[in-house]
Amino acid sequence: DIIRDMKRRVEEWSDQYDYHFSIYSTPSESLTDRFCRLDTEKFGSIPDITDKEYYTNSFHYDVRKNPTPFEKLDFEKVYPEAGASGGFIHYCEYPVLQQNPKALEAVWDYAYDRVGYLGTNTPIDRCYKCDFEGDFEPTERGFACPNCGNSDPKTVDVVKRTCGYLGNPQARPMVNGRHKEIAARVKHMNGSTIKTAGHEVTN
Repeated sequence: DIIRDMKRRVEEWSDQYDYHFSIYSTPSESLTDRFCRLDTEKFGSIPDITDKEYYTNSFHYDVRKNPTPFEKLDFEKVYPEAGASGGFIHYCEYPVLQQNPKALEAVWDYAYDRVGYLGTNTPIDRCYKCDFEGDFEPTERGFACPNCGNSDPKTVDVVKRTCGYLGNPQARPMVNGRHKEIAARVKHMNGSTIKTAGHEVTN
């Protein structure tokens, strides 16, 4: 209802000012931090809202929960359809799937007729000291190799989705709220079998 009301208002403004207005769904990197800080100053620490130190982007499923990719896409797809279509992205978090590309293909096939823009987040972090490749562990201010503990930006390559783009938080540290949000993300696939919409994917 909120999105539909916002959509109605932007249509009124478009008619009134003869400019096209739209609802942009993914905020800048800093807003996930700034809005939460402002609300904390005004309302205090609220469990599961401001105490996390970040806000989840727009209509995205809570990053701490782990629906299947199919459930996540089904939950989120209604928001652009309701009017939040000025700019948006859906994404899913995966474990290392180099040995199981069919798992990714199943999600892509499912998403094809359901969402307009899909990001695929798979671990491609790399340590040049011990040659580890995979998913680095979050630290208080960045990420570290789970094998040797290396976090030197000169000898690691860390890639994380920030908003609609991929960034290297070791080379360019993120604001606190965004780092907390990325560190809280869980995978949308695990070692179980996923059955949905005629797909069966084992990973």
